[in-house]
Amino acid sequence: MKKLILAVLTLLLTTIVCAQPYTMIKGGAQLSKFSSDGSESKFGVRGGLGGFVPLGESSFYFMPQLVYAQKGQEDGKFLGNTTLHYAEVPLTIGALVKFTRNVGLGLMVGPYAGVAVAGKCDNPEVSDLFSTISRVDAGISGSVQLHIWKIFVFADYDWGLRSIMKDTDYEIGEKLTTRSGAVGIGFTY
Repeated sequence: MKKLILAVLTLLLTTIVCAQPYTMIKGGAQLSKFSSDGSESKFGVRGGLGGFVPLGESSFYFMPQLVYAQKGQEDGKFLGNTTLHYAEVPLTIGALVKFTRNVGLGLMVGPYAGVAVAGKCDNPEVSDLFSTISRVDAGISGSVQLHIWKIFVFADYDWGLRSIMKDTDYEIGEKLTTRSGAVGIGFTY
């Protein structure tokens, strides 16, 4: 088993080293909310840096990123108006379907993990936001990208799988997770 894992890792490393990676920067607008009933979408921003690492000669690639994502809810039965500032690391694998030499459509999916570096809540009953909810979020991230030359337009979606509810004094009767969708523009170089 150890030899199989070592062989797969060696093959992956060789593919990445021999591939020509691209760096990218992106930014856009985001709507997010919590999974609880009555949660209303909150407008925020999303931006980040990352890379496209081709996996061999195929149209598949690995795309690690470091993303700033503003999440929360405008209003809801739990917490009220809440804003959370996340540093996220999506690790996605995707495929780029080329229509012409400079135009293509990218589809990707993979896990993400995030840590809330700051946050605020307008609910007067919540004195310390991060004693009520966890700073750590994790889930599945998906994206569609339209590439035209070195510019791309993206639509990202994060589906939180980890409950961020920490304080059991607030009984909401369900798992509290994040949901967010973003659109924007990016540049590769």
